[in-house]
Amino acid sequence: MSVINTNMAGIVATNAIIQNDRDQEIAMERLSTGLRINSGSDDAAGLAISERMKAEVSGLEMSTRNANDAISMLETIEGSSREIAVALQRMRELAVQAASDTYSVTDRAALDLEFGQLFLEMQRIATQTTWNTMTVMNGANDLTTAAVTSTSSTIQLGKAAGQTMTLTIKSWDPRTTIRNNAQMQTVNPVTGAQILAGNVWSAPGTVGGGVVATRGNAASLGFDTDGNDNHSTTGAANTSHRSTETQAFGSAVLWAGENGVATPAQRINIISQRNASYSLVNLDKAISAVSEERAKYGAYISRLEHAGDNLTNVARHQEQSRSRIADADYAVETSELSRTTIIAQASTAMLAQANSSKQTVLALLRE
Repeated sequence: MSVINTNMAGIVATNAIIQNDRDQEIAMERLSTGLRINSGSDDAAGLAISERMKAEVSGLEMSTRNANDAISMLETIEGSSREIAVALQRMRELAVQAASDTYSVTDRAALDLEFGQLFLEMQRIATQTTWNTMTVMNGANDLTTAAVTSTSSTIQLGKAAGQTMTLTIKSWDPRTTIRNNAQMQTVNPVTGAQILAGNVWSAPGTVGGGVVATRGNAASLGFDTDGNDNHSTTGAANTSHRSTETQAFGSAVLWAGENGVATPAQRINIISQRNASYSLVNLDKAISAVSEERAKYGAYISRLEHAGDNLTNVARHQEQSRSRIADADYAVETSELSRTTIIAQASTAMLAQANSSKQTVLALLRE
């Protein structure tokens, strides 16, 4: 059937060109961007899946950074706590030395001078060590009180809320070991004679969590031999294990007395044989507790390293899955571009052929 108004061959060729141009544009876009999905029309379901997976991957990668930052923070704290541990060891040496009666009052005063400076340095480290402008070693408390709380830091270690790890950092400020019913002995700086009694008991018992000592008694200083905590209130309900303390020195008493009374709170000292012996007992407790606290930081770091490695592994494999959905396969897309280019040339030639074929109708009119 020879017609002019409707060029069916031309229409078919035109439609083929339009469809092929669209496929060619898609192939060129994918090759230009490297993505198989550039808009929702490319793959609606694939777009939703890949975007969700992309969010998860970015969350996992940021969580890995969080883990590494937490490790750095803990290493900072552990490094500073190591200096406190070294100071405690030296203070113990001085206490052992001062506990011997081969030293005079003047000698003990000289020993206590270094003892006190080491105490002040422990206090300075605890209150001035910061991480990213945050004070991390004093339990957010610079006051001379036992009412200190541990610092809890929540580390986000997952792609969603609730996937966290909590780091508990006890206070390293030695003043937070205060026990109100502990009182250091005071002596005459010349004769060494006792001026005011220290922390004592008249019957077998313990101080802090046991029998309260009475001030003014001239008997020997009290020793918390049962390892009870430094709570200033008596009774079994106020005793605790070292792990429940909110300060890093366990049951040790490094700051004694009360604020606002005739005998104000003060650090432990070694100006007398009694005080040196009392300090020695508490320094032993402090060294043991400090070692335990530092070991906890090492355990935290080990866990965070494994957490970071796991997060990296999960993120890598999830990124591979997302890539299979969203990224362009260059082998496929270059083949597609070659195919559509050839078809474009062929369909254009066929359209020209379809248009020229109608010229045969003119031959009939000329007849």
